[in-house]
Amino acid sequence: MAKDMGSVGARLMALVQITAAIAALFVTSGLIGGLITPNLPENLRTPILGLALWGGVLAGALMLMAAKTSYGLIGFSLPPNWSKCLLWVAIAVIACLVGAIAIGECIHRLTDWPPLDVSYIRTSIKGDVIAYAIWIVLVVWGSAAFGEELLARGFILNRMEAVFGRSPVGIALAVLGQAAIFGALHAIQGTTGVVITAYIGIVLAGTYYLSGRNLWAPILAHGLMDTVSLTTMYLGAPLPGYLS
Repeated sequence: MAKDMGSVGARLMALVQITAAIAALFVTSGLIGGLITPNLPENLRTPILGLALWGGVLAGALMLMAAKTSYGLIGFSLPPNWSKCLLWVAIAVIACLVGAIAIGECIHRLTDWPPLDVSYIRTSIKGDVIAYAIWIVLVVWGSAAFGEELLARGFILNRMEAVFGRSPVGIALAVLGQAAIFGALHAIQGTTGVVITAYIGIVLAGTYYLSGRNLWAPILAHGLMDTVSLTTMYLGAPLPGYLS
């Protein structure tokens, strides 16, 4: 009985820690949005605001430290085999891009959900190589690739394993749980964006496990995928129907 109570307590604590990390993200976002971005040029506001994600990453680091572990111990260390890592990066990028287009087109054709609006990105970078470079550095790599992967596939997935366990079923539930949270954190993109982002979260979590529980594979895959997407918008290429 005492062991069961301890297990329940550990699971509840993991859920509290996930909630605390997400809360830290939103508090940081509020502080940056209220105190910093109003004083910045228009083209810097969204990229700087995106760095609020690191509030959640830092909170996660502190909680991992309290548990006598760290991001390094849960996968943020150099891959032992770069060839294997880069192979999974390539597979993940293709799976994310192809899957996102397929899911997006199904949503576009079969539902009346509004398309994912990326017009604010296209407007801010169109014909402006400096703005494009700022988005690549601060948003694509600084916020999305490193920030989101450390938080979602690092901290949240690790805490989800504490909730569900490391059995095959437990890991499957942990992957789905972190994907649901990852999608919900993109609610500003509407239902289409939430579903596509959740799918990407599943692919990147799978990449983490298949590459030997190493975060570099999903980090690189995420960064490369978003670099392709942003470059496509910068060049003014036609977008799929589920994007506007």
